[in-house]
Amino acid sequence: MFKKSVPLESRTPRSGVLERTDVLDRVKDLSLLPDGMHVTTAMVAAYFEVAGTVVNNLLSRHRHELQSNGM
Repeated sequence: MFKKSVPLESRTPRSGVLERTDVLDRVKDLSLLPDGMHVTTAMVAAYFEVAGTVVNNLLSRHRHELQSNGM
């Protein structure tokens, strides 16, 4: 179980909450492409209210992990 005090810099605690996508909808609606499964980089940036370059930087740093989780 995830504990708020556990930092998410490590992959191990993140993997424990991977399926918790329901919490995203509690913040605001997540817009998806018409297939109902995918989003663009711009859509992710808009959801988190950051620049697209921020999303791209995170993709660069964590590509392997994101791909192993279904990206």
